[in-house]
Amino acid sequence: MANLRIVSNNQVTAVGGSATAAACNDYKSQFQTGSNFTVTTSSLTGSIAVIAVLAEDIGPVTMTVSGSVSENTTSSNTTPNVAFGGVKYVAAYLTVSGSTSFTVSFNKSVKISRFIIGKYWSPTHNVGYGVSVGYNDATTIERLQSGDQYVVKQPKSKTLQFDLQYLNEADKFQLFDILRVQGKATPIFVSVFPQDTYQDKEQMYSIYGRFNTLANIAHTTYTMYSSTIQLEEF
Repeated sequence: MANLRIVSNNQVTAVGGSATAAACNDYKSQFQTGSNFTVTTSSLTGSIAVIAVLAEDIGPVTMTVSGSVSENTTSSNTTPNVAFGGVKYVAAYLTVSGSTSFTVSFNKSVKISRFIIGKYWSPTHNVGYGVSVGYNDATTIERLQSGDQYVVKQPKSKTLQFDLQYLNEADKFQLFDILRVQGKATPIFVSVFPQDTYQDKEQMYSIYGRFNTLANIAHTTYTMYSSTIQLEEF
């Protein structure tokens, strides 16, 4: 099983030649529809992730990615059930050298809320047991004098929490840099179980979201550190 992967620096600069395209912003209520997209990025070299955030689940979907240096990969998400919270993540991983343009194709028309392309970081040691995923529900419920409940339905947002209990010296600095640079304002993509055999599991424990709080990094033992990460979906 691959370790946790975090994409903290999204390098997408334009979608379909537009820097103001819906798939470039951080509003999941806005989206672009189609089956073929040209995504422009800053120059990328090394191991990268290409993530499409689908505004709705339309059943099984296959995403094929090709880069400007003929690197390519195909990622199939065959999960047929409804995406959690109305958002579905399709991720592909590939190695590139100086790529600045990617063609992202789907086997059917999709609604894209966001493209995320960038280098990913994995800690040397994986997350500890006790990974927690759930939802915040902004719905309000009031009990009327009649005894009935008055419900005002509001949006739900996924939450994800996990512990990094065995950070080494290099991992400590990497995580601290992510916290410092991204802060609470900028969303990051996290997959706790990337490329897992069970796609439902990978989907459930993936999130594009913001830090609820900026975690501290504790010096627990000699040359080892730990931290607790809490995120809420964008």
